[in-house]
Parts: sequence; structure tokens; C-alpha cells
Amino acid sequence: MARTTAPKAKRKYTRRTTRASGASEPMEQPIGQDTYPRGLSSTGPAREALDPQYIQVVERPVDQAKLDELQFMEDMVTIMVHDDPDPNADPMPMVGNGGDRSIIYLKRGEEQVVKRKYVEVLARAKITKYGQKKVVDENGYDKFVHPSRTTLRIPFSVIEDPAGAKGRGWLMGILQEA
Repeated sequence: MARTTAPKAKRKYTRRTTRASGASEPMEQPIGQDTYPRGLSSTGPAREALDPQYIQVVERPVDQAKLDELQFMEDMVTIMVHDDPDPNADPMPMVGNGGDRSIIYLKRGEEQVVKRKYVEVLARAKITKYGQKKVVDENGYDKFVHPSRTTLRIPFSVIEDPAGAKGRGWLMGILQEA
């Protein structure tokens, strides 16, 4: 039987780079610690067939500031998630912390004791809405400006913080970030 369509031409692919200056490409970096291959014997007991794993000793001490921050994030803080006037809002908002893959559900309108790391997630969950306002510029022409208003996605209050002033300063710093 005769072929009715012409064969497709091979496509030529070119590598395009859209890298900005100072950007990094993770695939060009060494990944992992594959420095020495482990042997696997084809004979003998299975427990002894694989060479022992190489363990590299790290000689620098653990950073105390990092340990203090991790301990600070485990403090138990009393909060209250406010009711939402939107009837379609989730009655029990879910908050997750990727550091330990745990998820908690918060009840609206009730005081709850949660770890500070979840309060950080609530404080960073912001939403910005833009309005539209007609104004007259200095030349007498009508123009529109778009004022923004940033609020918390899940409004909450801190009822009690064991860290006192340090905790208030920490929360205010997060709330003021973009």
C-alpha cells in the first residue's frame, strides 16, 4: 500500500536561556553526596553482601541561634480565629507547617492553644485586594487610581504569648512584611 502522507521533518531544538544575572540553575549544581560507590556481592549472606555506608563526620558545631529559634517556634500560644462574615468561608480553617508536615484545624470564635509555628503561617497568609477610584490629576484630566488593601486571609488575635514583648515584636515584624 502506498504512503499517502509525506514523512515529518525532524525538528531542530535549540537551547534557550532566560536566566537573569545572578540566577542559579539547580541542575548544574552537585546534588547529594554520591562520593563513593557501595559494592554489592553476588554471593554470601544477604546481610554481609552490601559494603558498609560511608559516614562523613561534620566538624562544625550546631548553630545555637538556630536551635534557639526552633525552640521559640515550639512555644504554645493562645489564639482566637475570628468569625468570617462570608457564609462560604471555611468554618474550620486548615493550617499546615511544611517543616514537620503536620496539619491542624482551627475552630473560629474559640480560644485555642497552638504552637507558634502555626501562628507564623496565619500571620504570613495575607491577601491584597485592589479598589478603583476616579480622581482628577493636576492637569484637570480624569484618571483612575487603584488603592490596595492588604488583610489577613484568616483573621486572628493572640490572647496569650509566653514570650511577652519578644513574641509581640516577632509577630509585628511578620505582619509588616510584604
